[in-house]
This record gives sequence, structure tokens and C-alpha cells, in this order.
Amino acid sequence: MIITPKQPKNDKTRSRLSKLVPYMLRGQGKERCTWYMAGNLPGLDRREDAGLAVDVMELLQAGNQRAKGNKTYHLVISFHPEDRRLTPAELEDVVRRSVRAAGLEEHQYIAVRHSEQEHEHVHVAVNKIHPETLKIHHPYKAIHAYQALARILEEELGLHRVDRIRRPSHSHKARNFEAHQGLESFSRWSRRSIGDATELDRIASWDGLHRELKRFGVCLVRRGNGLAIIDATRPTLACKASALGRAWSKPRLCERYGDFVPGPEIAEVVRAQVVAYVERPLGRARDDGLWHEYQEALGAARARRDELRQALSSRVDTVRAAHRGHFKLRHHAIAAMPIPGCEKQKLYKMLSFERKAAERKLRATVKRWRTMSVDTHPGSWKEFLVGRAARGDERAIRRLRRRLQGLAIKSREKRIQALPSRSLRTSRGSVVHNLPGGARLRESAGSIELLGEARDSALEQLVRVAKQRFGSKRVTLLGRKEAQQRLLEIAAKRGLEIAEERQR
Repeated sequence: MIITPKQPKNDKTRSRLSKLVPYMLRGQGKERCTWYMAGNLPGLDRREDAGLAVDVMELLQAGNQRAKGNKTYHLVISFHPEDRRLTPAELEDVVRRSVRAAGLEEHQYIAVRHSEQEHEHVHVAVNKIHPETLKIHHPYKAIHAYQALARILEEELGLHRVDRIRRPSHSHKARNFEAHQGLESFSRWSRRSIGDATELDRIASWDGLHRELKRFGVCLVRRGNGLAIIDATRPTLACKASALGRAWSKPRLCERYGDFVPGPEIAEVVRAQVVAYVERPLGRARDDGLWHEYQEALGAARARRDELRQALSSRVDTVRAAHRGHFKLRHHAIAAMPIPGCEKQKLYKMLSFERKAAERKLRATVKRWRTMSVDTHPGSWKEFLVGRAARGDERAIRRLRRRLQGLAIKSREKRIQALPSRSLRTSRGSVVHNLPGGARLRESAGSIELLGEARDSALEQLVRVAKQRFGSKRVTLLGRKEAQQRLLEIAAKRGLEIAEERQR
């Protein structure tokens, strides 16, 4: 179990409840809520009352006019993929104790469970404004309290113990980039290429350090109270200097070299660049051609986008020119009429009203054209792999395949079938089924794995889905020997032919 607060994209927003809670309930246009809880909101504890609960919480937030920062606290409680599904009473206890660890037990909050991913998780939106005092409470250094609570809950509920050892520090932006894109972030590349490969002991001064960094095309600059590494050709690529290692923090570097001395100009760094940051897939990237195909798909999508933009621009220019010509001709026609000037003024005024109404209609039409663009983008690297795996590309299947951990039924047939539902597809190309009785199955290419405890009802569901998926094909059982024996008995009753049993 991992309990962690989620950082908002913009901490200066007045309130995020009106956007956060709908995302928790119906993210990306589909229902995601499999369990709902409202805390300290008497009479609004039903799923149907979520909209009214948000209005009440935002009304309370409006009562505090002094707090200028974010008034909503977003907490995420993630469970291990092999954990059993907790009962509603257990989930309520987990949420209440997590909110209490942050000192927000008297505040209003809404909790929602998501089960469409391989690991179930709970989102908690907490109102940081106290309902009686109207004072704002900012949880201070609650991470340690969350870690201690997670260890206690794992032992009490019999959940898998999660390794919470701190890894090399990467920013939220870098972690999100790697999670969604599947590419190595600039922060990770800097640590691997610069931090781990540079021996600071052999560098005697700031000038020597700047010369060493010029080879990588990066600059060391001041950023707030610390130092940052910035790409010379793409200033938007940046990371903290301390992300390269503890020895790269500003106090350690100043202790070694004295007061900070700025480096050379960007143009000089660009000329001296030898090794540059290039976006590459995370992990061992096999030379199977998929990455090059993805780059080609991106290039084709960009070319198609430029063609569409150019065609739309020409179309808009043509329509606007016709609009101007039409009203210009009508203006000349009125001027040529043999009528008194006062009558012409009335006609000019009517023409002006018609022109303004036509301009508003034309703007709406152009806006509709721009929103009707054809999306040919292949998506992120992970989405590209998932799409290829769904169409049976063995190279993508190998990249997305993960080692089965729990009890599983695996088919000898290597050909992948089309995934039945895009809405349930995870980032690794698998599909998670949430079945009656709390059973959860992970379906991927040629295998169906049971998530959680091997209860008899869950084993029945596993065999039923395997029978539906593989039919009369011979399959293999993977998992612990005692669980395999129970599964073998159920499979024999269901008519599922077993080729062999293998113990991991």
C-alpha cells in the first residue's frame, strides 16, 4: 500500500473540487467509481449526492477569503496488484485513518475507488477549510505519517508489503512524463549520463565543471535558492541539480568550489555539444524497429496536421474574402441608388447590422471547422505499443509482456486476440476484469492471471473466463502447487483441458 498526496498542476487555483470530483467519478467520459464515501457531510453520503456535496464544500471554501492558495487536498491510496479487494467497511477505515494522519479528520472529504487499472486505488478529495473555524490547514510533512500508517495497515489487513525505499529523486513532472509517455525523462538521462559518469573529485573549479557540462549541451544556472541543469537548445528541458546526485546539490558544490560562478553563454555551449539528450524508450530497447515506426508515425501525423492547417487557412481566407466582397457590393449598390441621403443612411445602418450578424455567424462557423480536425496522432509511446499489441504485433507484445506473479492459466497459442474493451485497457496492454464477488482477473496475450486471494469463488471465475477465452485449447497452470491442485479440480469439472502444471 502506498499513501501519497498528489501535487496540483497549478497551486494558485482557487478551488479544484469542481474539476477533481467529476474526474474521480467519471474520468474520460466513462464511469470509474466502484465505491463511494462522503466524510463529515451528513445527509450527502450517497453517490447520487456527489454534485450537491461539491457545492456544499465549495460554499464553505468561499467563506475563507484570506487563503489565496489551493483549498483542496488530493490524496491517493494505491494497493498492490496482488492485494484482495477490501470490503466497504475496511475501505472506510483506511480512508478515515489516512485523513486523520494528515490532521484533516474534522474536514469534509469525498473518497472514490477506481478498479479499472491493474492496481486498485482510492482518490480522496479533502476540503482544507475547517467547517467551524473556517481556517485552512496545510498538512506539513505528512509523508512519514503515511508511510508508518501504510506499514500498520498492511499488517492488520494482510496486504502485500510494498517497498517504500526512497529512490533517486525525480520531480513529479519527470515521473508523470515517464508514466504517460514511456520515455526516459531529461532528469533520469541527466543522472545517468552526467551525474553517474562525472567524477567531481577531479574537477577543481566552477570553470572546470562548466567545461565538463558543455560536452552534454547543458548549462548549470541559478534557479530559486538552488541550482538547475538546463538544456542549451531546449530551455524547457530542465531539472534540479540535486537530481544528479547528493554531491550535486548547491551546498555541496559551494562547499567544494566556493561561491557559485555562472557558466558560459548558451551559444558557446551549443557549439561545444557532443552528447545530447534524445527521447528513448524506458528499459532495454530492443532493435526491433518499433521505435523507428513510432517516429515515422509521429512524422506522418505532423505532416498531416500541417496539411490540414494549411487547407483550413486557405478555406477561411476564401470565405472571409467572399464575405467582404458581398457586403462591399451591397454598399456600392446603395450608393448608386437615386434616393435621398436620409434614406441611404437608413439602408447603410441596416446593412451594418446585417454585416455584424453575418460576421458573428462566420466566426462560429470557422470555430466549428477548427474543432472538427481529424486526429491522426499515434498517441504516446505506450499507447502506440498497446494499439500494436491489440492488432497482434509480436514485437509490441514482447515489450508489454510482464512476468506473471499469481495463479494464472496460460495458453500455448501465441497469437493474440483483439482486446475486448478499449475502456478497460491498461497502459501495459492488458485488461482488468472486476467480477462479482470481488474477484479480479488480468487478461493479456495468451494468459489470464488471478489478482488477490485464491478463493474458490475466484477460481471458478478464473476457469469460466479461461474457458470462454481459450475454448477447447490445451492450457498450462502457473502458480503455487496447492492452488494449482484446487484449480485443476475446478477446471476438470468445467471441461477445460490441462496440458501440464508448472510450479513457479
